[in-house]
Amino acid sequence: MRPFDRAGEYRPEVKTSEIRRLAMRGAGTIVLSGSLGLAVQVVSTVVLARLLLPRDFGLVALVSTFSLLLMNFGHNGFTEAILRWEKIDHRLISNLFWISVSIGAALTIAFAASGRLLELLYHDPLVPAVTAGMSLTILFSSLSVQHLALLRRAMRLGTVSGNDIFSRVASVALAILLARRGWGYRALVAGVVAQALVQTLGAWYLCRWIPGLPRRVAGTRSLVSFAMSVYGRFSINYFSRNVDNLLVGWRFGATSLGFYKKSYDLFALSAGQLTAPLTNVAVAALSRFNPRSEEYKQHLMSGLAVTALAGMGLSGALTVVGANLVRLLLGPGWEPTAKIFTYFGPGVGAIVLYYVHGWIHLSIGRADRWLRWGIVESVVTFLCFLVALPWGPAGIAVAWTASLWFLLIPAFWYALSPIQISVKSIIAVLWRYIAAAPLAALACSWIARGLDTEGWFPALQELLPWIVSTLLLYSALYLGVVAALHRRWPPLPYFSGLSGETISLGGVSKEPTHTVPASKPATPAHPSLTGSTKEPLVSILMPAYNAQAWIADALRSALAQTWEPKEIIVVDDGSTDRTLSIAKCFESDMVRVVTQNNQGAAAARNTAFALSRGEYIQWLDADDLLAPDKIARQMAVAKQCQNSRVILTSTFGIFASRYYRAKFTPTELWRDLSPVEWLLNKMGGNVYMQTDTWLVSRELTQAAGPWDSRLLGDDDGEYFCRLLRAADSVRFVREARAYYRLPHRNSLSYVGLSGRKREAQWISMQLHVDYLRSLEDSERTRAACVRYLQRGMILFYARRPDIFHQAQTIARNLGGQLIAPTLPRKYSWIEKLFGWQMAERVQVFLPTARWAIARFWDEVLHNVDRSILMRDGSHDSTSRTGSGGGGSLDAPPRTLPFREPDPQMLVQPKDT
Repeated sequence: MRPFDRAGEYRPEVKTSEIRRLAMRGAGTIVLSGSLGLAVQVVSTVVLARLLLPRDFGLVALVSTFSLLLMNFGHNGFTEAILRWEKIDHRLISNLFWISVSIGAALTIAFAASGRLLELLYHDPLVPAVTAGMSLTILFSSLSVQHLALLRRAMRLGTVSGNDIFSRVASVALAILLARRGWGYRALVAGVVAQALVQTLGAWYLCRWIPGLPRRVAGTRSLVSFAMSVYGRFSINYFSRNVDNLLVGWRFGATSLGFYKKSYDLFALSAGQLTAPLTNVAVAALSRFNPRSEEYKQHLMSGLAVTALAGMGLSGALTVVGANLVRLLLGPGWEPTAKIFTYFGPGVGAIVLYYVHGWIHLSIGRADRWLRWGIVESVVTFLCFLVALPWGPAGIAVAWTASLWFLLIPAFWYALSPIQISVKSIIAVLWRYIAAAPLAALACSWIARGLDTEGWFPALQELLPWIVSTLLLYSALYLGVVAALHRRWPPLPYFSGLSGETISLGGVSKEPTHTVPASKPATPAHPSLTGSTKEPLVSILMPAYNAQAWIADALRSALAQTWEPKEIIVVDDGSTDRTLSIAKCFESDMVRVVTQNNQGAAAARNTAFALSRGEYIQWLDADDLLAPDKIARQMAVAKQCQNSRVILTSTFGIFASRYYRAKFTPTELWRDLSPVEWLLNKMGGNVYMQTDTWLVSRELTQAAGPWDSRLLGDDDGEYFCRLLRAADSVRFVREARAYYRLPHRNSLSYVGLSGRKREAQWISMQLHVDYLRSLEDSERTRAACVRYLQRGMILFYARRPDIFHQAQTIARNLGGQLIAPTLPRKYSWIEKLFGWQMAERVQVFLPTARWAIARFWDEVLHNVDRSILMRDGSHDSTSRTGSGGGGSLDAPPRTLPFREPDPQMLVQPKDT
């Protein structure tokens, strides 16, 4: 694979429509390669356990406890960053390559020199030699980080797995060869080094990319910061997962550690065959969806069900046959390992399920939360180890299992909090599998003891037939219990799609079949939704709350759009007036109306987007209007650009009732701009672009993430800043027009004296500053941030001095200074006589009263215009029942395309 074209742009981007097929095929390939890897590992274990002593394994384990942490630098961090980052190119990845290799080389030298310190810790003279050899794995591993990550981003998961299998085979073959020649522990060290080297050579061969020289590239710092958070989480998790080796080796010596480590390796190997491959597939697939969308939740629950079915089945099976399986694999002399493994068996299912919470953190881009939870996890696990240490290695195994089950549900609760998915939905998926495994294990144990033809612990030569027969019995019981608890057969509802997608491995793949989710109309009758046209579908999304006076006009302006195909989705946010019933009058194959409990405009917008299917998104407030050709004109420019990362904006005019008298006032934003220039003009010049003007691709909308439901004001300003961070440029379409109704008390943009809206405004302002600086941290951007903060302080100076002081601190850090805001002259005399707060109240009241008077007078004139038209007979009777609406918004009042719905239609509205 060649990941970059000659211009340095990443080219094998995966289309959203291809994600499911590639993820399923990748999962199938990885499961297959995982089975092969398991076979290789089993052969290695069986052979090497008979050629080497437990002390040899213990010596390597003493050192690998530290070397593996350093070896994974980059593989855990840069990999997730490359998978998650929206836009990468040759220069950016080259920078990451040199960063990872430089750090890898430094860590190699430092670790090789630390052998004497480890000797003092473990009191074993052979440790320095093992440390020097194992240090090479750090350097070799650092050379393949970016190549393997690029393969995973391109969903070449089968290729990555094949390379891993080949390196394992080479490692095992070399270790066995050297062990037969009497190399002892040195055979294990050579095998580990060979695996890292072969994997790196294979990665360079499969991903034909040669890094360029390092240079300053925008985004490097942010990407490295994200990677460091992920690696920090991995380090904490690694510590909690390996402190047991440290404690056992320090307290009981290399031989005891050899017994314990071999048991733990079998435990981790069993779980790792599911967790590692499924994580690669899940993160790559889930990252393509909006975390708050129904599609994200459905895919998450499907993946969780597959994981639970396999993980809990494996856990119960190893609990039943684990001890005898270890006796069979390792042979005589390893009895302590068999005993320890018995306590690990119930923890296999827990660790497989527990790793799923990491999918969530990574796929929504919250590595910081994953890191914080890792600290909690590490502390709890370490405390469990300390309590269990007096009982030796077996006690540590019990502590492992107990800590995993204890942390399982809290981990899911914390991971799901940002995307508002209830942990009850996780429990609803898991409980049947968690209950089925112990029930099947107990039943299998009882039946086997009842038969007792060969005893529960058969002779060594009879182990294999006993294990096979017991596993077959357990599998039948487990699947039967799962089916009984689900009340259906077969109990594999989520594997049917997997098998269909993976059956064609190695053959010619067919085009994916696109199905409509059950929550949407399955067979829309409207031609714009049937796929009969090749034009992109545009989704017009409208949140509505107590908008009965305006929503009919807004819907007619949406229906009047000349662009086809289109869909219109209205989300009523718990209105207490007739908003919902009026909207229901417009329902059709093209217009969908849903309702939800009052959660705010941001939550309503997130719901609308989750229900949409369009390739482009048009936001429309319920009190605003669009010119009939607004979307069509912007889509024409979108076709010229041929870049889904370009944002399209338009002109907008402000009106009260007569949209045809709207006032269009150009600003510095009414031109083509880069994202950073756009934000500089907005924040430095105190101008804005109204919500309805934007037309954005679905790809960019997903990249921006959901609307922030915390923000009761300026939620659109914060949201479109996030869009700008992910965009390549902003194209201004002067001929396209939107109509913005004069603010009123029910509008989101009206702050007034609301304390909650002011707090939300402050949150938005801080995010604005962060967003602009993430695009460019220069003197001009810092100065624009200071000016932006200064203008906003008039909202907080008197009522929230704490926020004012916070803003002063931020301004000082930006190299500027905030001064106490002053009121305009027409209000300053009120401040002198009655104080700031009274002057502020007057300042809020007067514009509100002026707007109310303007709206009232404009409504009177609007009614006069309408009566004149009706009297002249130009408003014919047939137009009152239509749902489309013709005419132009730029025409004189005579056309008036937005009509009132038929009163008879409002008598018996459809059910909500």
